[in-house]
Amino acid sequence: MTDPSISIRVPATSANLGPGFDAVGLAVSIFATVRITVVNDARSSRPDPMRRMITSAIRATYQRAENQAPPGIEVEVESEIPLGRGLGASAAARGAGILGANELMGRPLNDDAMLKIGTELEGHADNIAPALYGGLQVSAVDGARVARVAVPFPAGLKCVGFVPDFSMPTHETRNLLPKRLSRQDAVFNSSRAALLVAALATGQWNVLNIATEERLHQQPRSELFPTMFDFFRAALEAGAFGVYLSGGGSTIMSLCDAAHADAARDALVRTAARLQIAGSPFIVDPCPTGAEVVERH
Repeated sequence: MTDPSISIRVPATSANLGPGFDAVGLAVSIFATVRITVVNDARSSRPDPMRRMITSAIRATYQRAENQAPPGIEVEVESEIPLGRGLGASAAARGAGILGANELMGRPLNDDAMLKIGTELEGHADNIAPALYGGLQVSAVDGARVARVAVPFPAGLKCVGFVPDFSMPTHETRNLLPKRLSRQDAVFNSSRAALLVAALATGQWNVLNIATEERLHQQPRSELFPTMFDFFRAALEAGAFGVYLSGGGSTIMSLCDAAHADAARDALVRTAARLQIAGSPFIVDPCPTGAEVVERH
């Protein structure tokens, strides 16, 4: 008899979208596929970061369901999502582990319970919510509860980005953030975050240049990426509606319509060449679906 296994496909995610710090995230069509196999001995996969996160998420999910974790777990990963670049690689890994474990156990946990596990492992819900459920997600942690609302997302928007070859680990960039904001800056951020969600929900792309502004995290993080705002200006001048640092970086993400996507990508590439920053551009669609089972073995 073969060992039970399951394959999960999970999207990359782009968090914050400027002012939506730790609260707003968007699934994008860059994917990782994870195969999880339960084995009857203490074998485990080689200890690279993605596999470690997947395995710990599997064990946390079994524990939350009050089931004994398997003695051994084999994990295989095929991923297009770069690590440490602000595209939610850790959330993708943990989301795949959580969904895969829940499926293998016969689905004892509901969506809220899986989101809670992922939020505890991630430390915030902005990436794990779209990784699990797709689309544009707004979330807030309220004590033991994680509230989540999926925001309708009109068709036609493209995600145009540039992934530099250097990483910006989240635990490092968070140490750069201010401990306090002035009332003026707090109002600036809250108004932009509200405008951002309203604009994306209604397709009013023309205000995204304002709605992606913020005064909390991008300027401090630019200490590790001093030319970040050169990329912002280039994308906007090429016709992007809005541009921001994806998650904690280092990916630059712009939001465009199809007519300006190529121009925005080319502007990011030219800026990188001028600044002698190696990296890779991309144009992808937002992803309406989150983690999903693609095969059972």
